Amino acid sequence: MKALDYIRVVLIQSTHPGNIGATARAMANMGVSDLVLVDPADFPSPVATARAAGADHVLDKARVVSTLDEAIADCALVIGSTARLRSIQWPEKTPEEAAAEIGEEFVSQGDAAPIALLFGRESSGMTNGELERCRFLVRIPVEESFSSLNLASAVLVMLYELRKSLVSREIAPVAGGDRLASAEEMRHFYDHLQAFVTRIEFSDGRSSKLHRKMTRLFNRVSMYTQEVKMLRGMFRSVENKLDGKY
Repeated sequence: MKALDYIRVVLIQSTHPGNIGATARAMANMGVSDLVLVDPADFPSPVATARAAGADHVLDKARVVSTLDEAIADCALVIGSTARLRSIQWPEKTPEEAAAEIGEEFVSQGDAAPIALLFGRESSGMTNGELERCRFLVRIPVEESFSSLNLASAVLVMLYELRKSLVSREIAPVAGGDRLASAEEMRHFYDHLQAFVTRIEFSDGRSSKLHRKMTRLFNRVSMYTQEVKMLRGMFRSVENKLDGKY
């Protein structure tokens, strides 16, 4: 399959159906068709269809889910789009840098799993908790005095850079090879990690942002399924020891 077939656009709680339709049009322009809507205010809608301007094939196969976890569960990489500087300290890249990393690190490894691009609410973007689900954030370098971008425009800019990087590339699973951990596997890993540090009382007296810092630490690398299993096995071994099981 073509690399662009693995790009998934995820819109979180979109409030206006016209923005969904315009996003579908931008996706069709760039050859991307995997659209997932997390708890949209109004969809399906004739307004979305009108704004799609013929990109009905994107809207027709769009999936509506209740939670972000459902939208990204099977993804090998999750990237968040942000329009402004955030108080949360998280790695940031330009669209061009993000496209280059996807092309060089993920596609070249032959990991046939979706790559999710998250776009938040029109008025408030994404919450810090949603941003923490991302390996890194993408911020489009616009004029600081007028930095607000239309949702579909932001999608188009990001997909344009990805198209330049990926349009001629194909991707397929590496036979017998270990695959990158999915977002669902990483979520379970982080939940286990948080429970583990609480159990061994490592978090006592430390920063309330400890979990965020640990998430940022492990997000710096591409973790494979077997590596996640190894670390969780180590946690369980210590937990069993504490429980006196051996």
